[in-house]
Amino acid sequence: MQSRTSRAFGTKAGIVVGAPRRMRFRSPAVAVVLVMSIVATACGARVGPYLGAGGGADVGGSNGANNGATAGAGATATTAPTSGPSSQTGTGSGGGGGGGGGGGNPTVAPATSFSYTPQAEAAACSGSAGNTASAPGVTASAIELGNVSGITGPLQGSFQQGAQAVNALFDAVNAAGGICGRKLDVASNSLDDQQNTSTNKADIDQLIAKPVFAFVGSTSDADGGGVQDMEAANIPDYGFAIDCHRSESTTYFSVDGGSCYQKTPGSGPFYIGDGAFALAQSAGYLPKKMAFLAYSIAISAQAAQQFAYVYQHSFGGSICYTDYSISPVSASLESDVAQMQSAGCQGVYTTLDVTGNAKLLQAMQQQNFSMPYTATTFDGYTPLQISSAGQSAAQGLDVTIPFLPLNESAPMENMYKQQLAQYVPGAAPGGFGFLDWLAGQMFIYNLLQAGRNPTRASLMAALNSLHNYDAGGAVGPYTPSSHGVNLCIMDTQVKGNDFVRRAPASGLFCNAQLVQASAS
Repeated sequence: MQSRTSRAFGTKAGIVVGAPRRMRFRSPAVAVVLVMSIVATACGARVGPYLGAGGGADVGGSNGANNGATAGAGATATTAPTSGPSSQTGTGSGGGGGGGGGGGNPTVAPATSFSYTPQAEAAACSGSAGNTASAPGVTASAIELGNVSGITGPLQGSFQQGAQAVNALFDAVNAAGGICGRKLDVASNSLDDQQNTSTNKADIDQLIAKPVFAFVGSTSDADGGGVQDMEAANIPDYGFAIDCHRSESTTYFSVDGGSCYQKTPGSGPFYIGDGAFALAQSAGYLPKKMAFLAYSIAISAQAAQQFAYVYQHSFGGSICYTDYSISPVSASLESDVAQMQSAGCQGVYTTLDVTGNAKLLQAMQQQNFSMPYTATTFDGYTPLQISSAGQSAAQGLDVTIPFLPLNESAPMENMYKQQLAQYVPGAAPGGFGFLDWLAGQMFIYNLLQAGRNPTRASLMAALNSLHNYDAGGAVGPYTPSSHGVNLCIMDTQVKGNDFVRRAPASGLFCNAQLVQASAS
């Protein structure tokens, strides 16, 4: 039985299943960024609404209730106790390790003092003496890694971010000497699933057979297609999951979890985090009357319905207007704006993409109608959202993100932007890209922990040893093996030509709660 993601995009958006396409990286001209959300099906293939931050829960597994504050400067929340041992977290300025040259295993510094610079990572295990072909995809001179992303398809401009990010990261590490003298190769193993679950499965199977050692940075709304085969192969998968199957997979790991959570995986009510609305309420700008807008594409519509359910049932909000059937090719959203104005709406939350949000913002400007809260998910956190709408129309747009903003000069944020600019010139930074870049950094950290001659088992052991991991201070502490979603978030708002912090005043807001998002 196919997942609803496949059905929605296969029948409603007209995806043609074809041979996988090798990715080519170039400067994006026009971005159509999808605010993805995935929904439950009668088959038990649940795909949850993609609330960029607080979209699920960091619950279950070894993590328990993980509502810790970020280790970045100015964090305001406190870390809740966990049921497992805690690893150190933080940005760190110390070395990546030592003793990895001359054929020995690296001695990896704890996360509090680990340096994520390419030079320190390469120096932690230098030279190739003692290297063997230790695992599928691992030779004495290279480690083959896979990436399957939705580069083409009905919605474009967003899903290439992850592949761009990990290519930039691995190019930087390779330029510094590689890990234990091995080249990290993902560029040769990057395929386009065309946003179709059947193609995603075929691409995954092709790369498993090649073989690749692990998958890093895959980003697609069809990312549930190959999950069962990755689990069967026991192959680690680092990235940011959209489909619930991937989110809850035993071989999936992320610095910030996935997009969904079910108390019983694959069945029962769907739950999300209430972070976006909880933060807005605590900061005093959550409206009492709000509209919800979505595309006619099933996953967009059902996501907006779940957000509306949480707003109404968890916060007592009044829904003033809904439109869950907007066509992706609509010329404008003037009618929706007129009806929101007539209904006295004080805010709107959308699951539209960059183009849809741009049309909304432009229609609001044309009709001289503004609301104190006009918001979308973190897929809108890209400069392309501002340029698509026009700077004047984009003013005031709210985007909730699960990491410290890219303009606050935090170490990991700065490194991501620098590497992307150097190795993928013209690529726009964004939410998907940054989270996948952080997942790539976690992979390198685990790879060093796995020894000079790593195996998938030793890599998995390193992954399962991480608790309260904050990816160098970029996100709130999270335990990757919990397969939930980190509940630490913050709000940004467009001012001028950038996204600036709106709330909290510093650090991240870590008081989100897990709430039911549908009646059944």
